[in-house]
This record gives sequence, C-alpha cells and structure tokens, in this order.
Amino acid sequence: MKRIILAIFLMMTLTLAVSAYEVDDAVVDGLNTTDDVDGVLAQKQDKNVMLVFDQENCVYCDLFKDNVLANANVQKELNGNYIVVIVDINRHPGVADEYNVFGTPTTIVIGTGGNEVYRLEGYVEVDEFLNALKEI
Repeated sequence: MKRIILAIFLMMTLTLAVSAYEVDDAVVDGLNTTDDVDGVLAQKQDKNVMLVFDQENCVYCDLFKDNVLANANVQKELNGNYIVVIVDINRHPGVADEYNVFGTPTTIVIGTGGNEVYRLEGYVEVDEFLNALKEI
C-alpha cells in the first residue's frame, strides 16, 4: 500500500514539474503564446518579445487576456510582429524580479536587441493597446 501511495505521489510530482514548463497555447485562442521565457529570449529571431505578467485570481489579468489579447485586431498585430510570453509571477517569480514586476497585469516588450523598449502596467482597452503597439 505504501508503494502505491509513493508511486502516485511521485507521478503527481513529476507531472507538475513537467507541466510548469510546457507551452501554454490555450491561454488565448488564436494567439501563439508560451510560458518558456528563457527559451524564447535565447532564440535569435527578428521579432520583439512581449512578456505579459499575470497571476491566478487577477481580475484585470483575465480581462486583459479575454478582452484585449483575444481581440482579432490585436492578435493579427501580435502574431505578425511579436512572440508573446505569458508569465505567471507565482510560477516564475525570478522572471518577475528580473524585470521589476510588482503588480499584474504588466506588459513588457523586449526589442530585437534584447533591451526593454516598452512597459505597460495595469489594464488598458483594445484601442489604447493597439495604439501603443503601433508606436513601438
């Protein structure tokens, strides 16, 4: 009996450890997203990287994903020009610390040169977000 319980515990632990680094394409339908921050930043691509910091039970994070990131015009702009990384600050606190993120939602754009080129703290509506994207 103890072996069975131990086996179940180990399987659950391994499943949780692996799933913490899996690609999360279901965050926003139609938007190519991942939570593999290090992997994305290590790739050599001619696209900006957009880090969207969120956390569970964040009402404004959910609104931002549901109303802004899920918008067809926003998705078109992002999928053509950005690699979007959804970063849960509770699962990746080191990344949040590295980018000085203290609240959610926070959106940071890392340019092709590797430097931060844009930061948005808090929730904005679709039109304001699209205007900001055009200025980057």
